[in-house]
Amino acid sequence: MSSGRLPGTALYNRGVVVLLVSTYELGHQPIHVASPAAALTAAGVETVCVDLSVDDFDPSLLDAVDAVAFSVPMHTAMRLAVGAATRVRELKPDLPIAFYGLYADVGQERNLGTITDVILCGEYVPGLVDWATRAGPVEQPVLVHLGQSDFLIPDRSGLPGLDSYARLEHNDRARLAAAVEASHGCRHRCRHCPIPAVYDGRMRVVGREIVLGDIDQLVSMGAEHITFSDPDFLNAPAYSMGLLRAAHAAHPDLSFDVTVKVEHILNHRELWPEMADLGVLFVVSAFESVDDTTLQILEKGHTVADMTEAVEVIRQAGIHLRPTWLPFLPWTTTDDVAGIFRFLASEGLAAAVDPVQMAIKVLIPEGSLLVDRPEMTPHLTHFDPEALTWRWNFESAEAERLQKELDRIAADASDCQQDTHTTLQTMWEMVTALTGQDLGELVRSEVPVPRLSESWFCCAEPTVGQASAIGPIVMGRRPE
Repeated sequence: MSSGRLPGTALYNRGVVVLLVSTYELGHQPIHVASPAAALTAAGVETVCVDLSVDDFDPSLLDAVDAVAFSVPMHTAMRLAVGAATRVRELKPDLPIAFYGLYADVGQERNLGTITDVILCGEYVPGLVDWATRAGPVEQPVLVHLGQSDFLIPDRSGLPGLDSYARLEHNDRARLAAAVEASHGCRHRCRHCPIPAVYDGRMRVVGREIVLGDIDQLVSMGAEHITFSDPDFLNAPAYSMGLLRAAHAAHPDLSFDVTVKVEHILNHRELWPEMADLGVLFVVSAFESVDDTTLQILEKGHTVADMTEAVEVIRQAGIHLRPTWLPFLPWTTTDDVAGIFRFLASEGLAAAVDPVQMAIKVLIPEGSLLVDRPEMTPHLTHFDPEALTWRWNFESAEAERLQKELDRIAADASDCQQDTHTTLQTMWEMVTALTGQDLGELVRSEVPVPRLSESWFCCAEPTVGQASAIGPIVMGRRPE
């Protein structure tokens, strides 16, 4: 189907077909394809959905669509989407291309007008629908929309089944899992997080009936576990708890995981026993560092002592805690990294950490609130448009070498699907040998720790395996 449209113009308002492409969404069936698919379909636009994390891509699809829109909700997804969009542009130079999602405007000076014609950030659905249904030129090729939106129950019919995605692994059993979103944005402004750079302390709720309807359809598709992928599930506790109660009442055997800040764990400690009764199996919380000065610079709103207290609050409720970490910043020392390993040992959390967490180096995208921090600015060198992050220098060459080695271990282990205990053991031994410190013992937990089978994170660089997969997929085959 040939549209005859110039890149950068809107599509004609009827009879068009839009290809929605996801490159990575944390191992979940991509809600950022399913949600716009519902809105576009309701507006009379036909959609074709492709998830390059699991799909083989048929290049002949490009002959049958009028435009391509890439979902870029996180750094890894954006890095992969740039490569895929470049290939699409080579194959079909006149095909309109949009980037939409949290990271859409990162690297726009390089991407806009070359590999993408339209950039839609924040609450992107209205802009995406407008682009696909309004004839004539696009007035704003870069649109950041933060207003309220009307949502529909996501249309997941065009995506691979849940058996193609991450599973909940617990008690020697793997269960089908899926993700929903109850809200977008965040009320907090943690300086290293990309969300405040777009939402600036705002949050937007999706709506009770939409979220519950999505959960209903996911259960009918076989889901036994649901991830609430909100940046913070307790940004609006009354709304979120109402959703959780209703979902549990409708599906009493369903389990859940949520993401919650340390300060919200403590401020709403009375909720956790009820959340356990409602099926919350584990909570992800961004601990980041065991250095209080670093936590202040990042404006995390908690201290190391708060983290220790949060561990106890969650443990007493009978819920598992999965902390996430940001070990490497410009001022990080090897002793700082050793401190995180000691914390994991002393709090009995080692089995609850995915190895990549121990290797993450802070990413500083365009607009990051970290750029202007006086502790950060002396270390910044330049913005790397290919890596989509500011480059910065370590104060300690020894810490830099450690980061590179831990990153290599994590990426190799992820690509070959090595078990997490073996990977962490390798890391543990390396840090012990480098620092000469007693880190405590890495032991296998006697209590099975629930986890999702996808171990990579949105704030980690793509692995070699992830990055190298995109080119062959666009050409219609997967690497062996």
